Amino acid sequence: MTDEPILLCEDTGGIRLLTLNRPRQMNALSAALTAEILAAVDAAEADDNVAVIVMAGNDRAFSAGADLKEAEANKGMGPAAARRHGDASGQLYEIGSRTDKPIIAAVRGYALGGGCNLAISADMVVAGESAIFGYPEVKRGIAATAVTPALVHRIAPKAAFELLTLSDNVPAPRALALGMINRVVADDAVLDEAFAMARILEGFDREALLMTKRVFRKSTELTLSQALAAAREAALLVRETKKTA
Repeated sequence: MTDEPILLCEDTGGIRLLTLNRPRQMNALSAALTAEILAAVDAAEADDNVAVIVMAGNDRAFSAGADLKEAEANKGMGPAAARRHGDASGQLYEIGSRTDKPIIAAVRGYALGGGCNLAISADMVVAGESAIFGYPEVKRGIAATAVTPALVHRIAPKAAFELLTLSDNVPAPRALALGMINRVVADDAVLDEAFAMARILEGFDREALLMTKRVFRKSTELTLSQALAAAREAALLVRETKKTA
């Protein structure tokens, strides 16, 4: 048993770094770690001193996905407990929508299954040149149900189906070509690049940045007409806010 925290939190100016810290388990997403990530993002959203969130994994992986040992132990859980567990995973895969503050995932090593979903659910992703993404569920005899929606909503359907069913490892350059990530850099420069991007965002007008993200997120969920209406309302809200400031 260890008292080492499973999620590290560190502030540098207006940038909050969240580091998944289960290196011996390749930062597998246990129920406890999932709960801590969600709580940490909520805390960052509520903290006016935080402008940008950077999320990384400790040691040789961003996250290898679901904690398989925990999943095996949970096979006998009742329907209500299983539903709660599934709901928590779903919230994790919508992490970018949980806050108006930009989230940048800094990926070194493996980002697999739920760990891949966590990464691509951030607003932007910086990956090391040797990073590996992918969905190994089917080749392990596990239906890729929980991870499918988040991937299908982020890349082209045929590409998503291929990744989910063939279960190939996806090197960082291919992940970039598929639109899963934003930048590929040297492995030892991943965190520096993520912080460089975060510092640029931190320097912008806070309300303009947050409102841009809010409208962007709505635009991915609504029809064009609905998104345009939401954008008009957001512009009016910004104008009124600046008048009364």
